[in-house]
Amino acid sequence: MKKLVVLVLAFACLFASCACAEEFALRGFDNKEGYQYISMGEFPQDADGSVRPILWRVLSVDESQAYLLSEYVLFNNRVHPDDNEYISFEAAFNQTEMFSLLNGPFEGSPIPKEEQDKLKAKERLGRVHIAEKCFKDQAFTVVEQSMLITDEELGMVFLASADDLKSKEMGFSDSRHRQAYGTEYALANGLFRYQNGTSPYWTRSQSLSYAYATRCTKVDGSLGYIRCVVMNEGCRPAIRLSLDGLSPVGGSGTMEDPYTFAR
Repeated sequence: MKKLVVLVLAFACLFASCACAEEFALRGFDNKEGYQYISMGEFPQDADGSVRPILWRVLSVDESQAYLLSEYVLFNNRVHPDDNEYISFEAAFNQTEMFSLLNGPFEGSPIPKEEQDKLKAKERLGRVHIAEKCFKDQAFTVVEQSMLITDEELGMVFLASADDLKSKEMGFSDSRHRQAYGTEYALANGLFRYQNGTSPYWTRSQSLSYAYATRCTKVDGSLGYIRCVVMNEGCRPAIRLSLDGLSPVGGSGTMEDPYTFAR
């Protein structure tokens, strides 16, 4: 009788797992249904530095991967500290300070709080002055990193391109859909905030008008540009999630109840 009960329970668990797998179908933006959402990784998000799960919106999905964009602007930093260097390597993302800050190699050397306050008052405080290690190693566990796609050009964590943020297929049908809000942590550590509550954030695309500038969002969500050395512009990270063997452990994919995966 005990063996029968064990077999019944095992069959029930197997059936539940199969049912869950059948119900899980990750998709990109849909004009009627909007976005699906995923919770993955952790990062400081409260004003006091408390760590919270990172919420990602699913922009697009193909047969092998999903393109995810952070719902919020998580921190601020310059794209690169030197205009002339930025021009000399033709704005290649994998040669910028932002790339190193997101992916490494990066050896943080946080400056004292008093110096941070002085830089913040001058709008020159960035994540590079605060971080102890690169974003990917701070935000993601080894298990999570194994689920993400990495390459030489973009690394594991990157910035959306200007063209991505103009894609109607990804949900950016007009300027207002590009607007984003900074976390309380980001705002407390130097991120600029417009009067409407939103914050600007970088793309990885070089300005078409000035070689020393990088494309970024403006107050209404339109795309403009600013010098790559500006510190109070935001970082809204993007990642690519491998779909190979992907199966959620919780959530329904909504913003309020995002899919979650093993950590």
